[in-house]
Amino acid sequence: MEQIVFIQDKQPVTNSLKIAEVFQKGHDKVLRDIRSLKCSEPFRLANFGESSYKNQQGRIMPMFIVTFDGFAILAMGYSGERAMQFKERYIKEFNRTRQNLESHQFTLISIEQKQIQKAIASSIHRKFSHVPDKARRKYFSQLHSELKKMFGVSSFRDISRSDFQVAIDYIQKRWDSPNLESHRLEILS
Repeated sequence: MEQIVFIQDKQPVTNSLKIAEVFQKGHDKVLRDIRSLKCSEPFRLANFGESSYKNQQGRIMPMFIVTFDGFAILAMGYSGERAMQFKERYIKEFNRTRQNLESHQFTLISIEQKQIQKAIASSIHRKFSHVPDKARRKYFSQLHSELKKMFGVSSFRDISRSDFQVAIDYIQKRWDSPNLESHRLEILS
């Protein structure tokens, strides 16, 4: 069976087709169940996104994209031993997908962290090659502090993956700019 939980717009979701497949229900019944939920309109809009898919005959058919909270509300109505097994499977899969998303997609992965460290060392050694190693420590500390402040993190390891190249560019050009603040703004724009 294909993956039952997937990433969309940086959050774990499933869809009504997968729910129908896993719970062994007709898709039309799952659509009916979603449409007949007595939840508030804001909750419905936030957790059940209307979508569509192309069926085997090539027709465009309705489908819902469902968040974890939406799934939880919907699945509460499904009962029986098999339904409980499926609920547990979905919850486990949502949690696994969420954990994977949080640990790998938002912050730097190991190789990126090493590239940042290498860029810092290379930049400082290039600019301050004449300075003894012990004296260079303050520059390492200064650059680490600037990165933490610039990206609002407690460690350079917590920099967002989407900011990786910005951080590398900043490090590589840091000592070349006479005016740090204008250089920082240039890199961020």
